[in-house]
Amino acid sequence: MNAADLARQLRALLPRGRVLTSAPQLAGYASDGLGFKAWLPDAVVIPADAQELAQFMRGAVALNLPVIMRGAGTSLSGGPVAAQGGVVVHTSGLRAIRHLEANGLWCEVECGVSLQELEQVLLPHGLFYPPDPSSGPVCTLGGNVASNAGGAHCFRYGVTSNYVLGVEALMLDGSLHRFGGPAGGRGPWREDWKRFMIGSEGTLAAFTRFWLRLLPLPEKIWTFRATFADLRATEAAIHALVAHPSAPAAIELLDPRAVAMVESSQMACGLPQGSFMLLVEIDGPAALVDGRVAEVAQLLRDAGSGDVQFSDEAAIRQRLWKARKAAGGLLGQLSPSYVVQDAVIPKRALAEVLQLVYDEADAAGIATVNIFHAGDGNLHPNFLFDARQPDQLEKVERISKRLMQRVVEVGGTLSGEHGIGNDKAAYMPMVFGIVGTRLQLAVAAAFNPAHQLNPLKVFEQRRFCA
Repeated sequence: MNAADLARQLRALLPRGRVLTSAPQLAGYASDGLGFKAWLPDAVVIPADAQELAQFMRGAVALNLPVIMRGAGTSLSGGPVAAQGGVVVHTSGLRAIRHLEANGLWCEVECGVSLQELEQVLLPHGLFYPPDPSSGPVCTLGGNVASNAGGAHCFRYGVTSNYVLGVEALMLDGSLHRFGGPAGGRGPWREDWKRFMIGSEGTLAAFTRFWLRLLPLPEKIWTFRATFADLRATEAAIHALVAHPSAPAAIELLDPRAVAMVESSQMACGLPQGSFMLLVEIDGPAALVDGRVAEVAQLLRDAGSGDVQFSDEAAIRQRLWKARKAAGGLLGQLSPSYVVQDAVIPKRALAEVLQLVYDEADAAGIATVNIFHAGDGNLHPNFLFDARQPDQLEKVERISKRLMQRVVEVGGTLSGEHGIGNDKAAYMPMVFGIVGTRLQLAVAAAFNPAHQLNPLKVFEQRRFCA
C-alpha cells in the first residue's frame, strides 16, 4: 500500500479525526522519552473520541500494518513507537473525566486524561490519585496503566496497578470489553482480566477508559532532606527508615554526581558537594506525624547525616524537593543523549549494584548519574552519552546488559515502573525461561494472535507478519 492509499483508507475510518502523513509530522512520533531510538511510522491518526477510536479499530486488521497506541509519549522504554512501521494512534482526543464519586472514592476517566488534569479536579474535593511519575504534568493515564507507572511516593502508596478498579478496552476486531469497574473485580464486573491489561504496554488492546481508586489527602505532610558523606551511611539510613513506624511515603536518593549536577546549575540549592542526599516524606493524621518528626530527624542523624532539614510548610517543602525535581530536567542540558534505566533490587544489594554501575560506566568512559526511589529499591541510573557516536551507544548497551544480569542474579527484576518496551526486550530471557516465555506469548496471542498491536515490544519474538 502506498502512502496515498493508506491516507485515503485512514480518512475513511476517521471522518472527524486527524490523519498525519507528512515527514515533519511523523518525525514528532518517531521516539518516546528514550529519544535515541527512533522509527518513523507510516502514519499517525488522532481519533476525535472513543467512538471514532472504535471505528478505527474495526478497520485496523484490514490495514495489514502494525497498530501502536500512544499517549503523551513520555515513556522511557521505547514502548509507543513504530519499531516495525505501521500506524501510531494518538489518544489525546479521549480526555474526558466522565464521573467523580467523591464519597465512594473513585472516578471514571478516559485514557487521554493527563495526571495533572486529574489532580486539579480532585484537589477541591480533598482527594488524590497516588501514582506520581516524574512526567506527571504531561503524561496520560493510558500510558500510566500500559506501563504500570509508579513514582516517588510508590514506596508507601504503591504503583498504578494498586489503583485501577476497572479497564475498558477495544480489541482488534473492534469489540469493546469491560474488565472490572467501580466495584473492582466483584459485583456485575466480576472478571479480573484487568490484571492482564495493566502493564501490557499496548500489546493486548486499546484502552478507552478506566475506573480508578482515590484516597483522601493526608492531613499533614513533613518533608526531610538529609545529606551523607558516603554510601554506607546512606544505606544505613534507608534501612532504618524502611523499618520505622512512620512508614515514609517517599525515600528518594541523589548520588554525589547528581548533587554536583544540581549545584553547578541555575537550580543550585546549597547542597554539600560530594554528598549523597536523601529526600524523605511522612504523612498522615497531624497528631500522629507531628509526634514522629523528631524521631525521623534523629534517625537520619544517627545514621551519619550532619545536615538534616525538615518542614511542614508548603513553600519550604517545595524548596527541599527542589534538587530532586530539577535533576531529571538537567540531564538533557548536560549531554546530547542519555538513557534512564529502570530495575528493582532487594535493598540489601543496593551498595553492591550501585558500585557495579559506577565501575562499569567509569571503565567505559561513560558518565553516570543516579537518582532513584531508594525505599523500594527501584534504581534509575542515568547514562550520559552521544548517540551520534556508535561506539558510545554500544558501550551504554553493554553496561545496561551487565547491570540487568546482576540485577537478576541478586533477586531483582527488570522494571519497576518504566516497562520493557523494546529497550529491555532482549533481557527478558534472563527472567523467563523457555516455558515461561511460551506462556507469556500465549497470553498475548490469545488477545492478538498476529501480534499486530505494538510488535517487537516486551518480547523480541512478537513480530507482526503481514
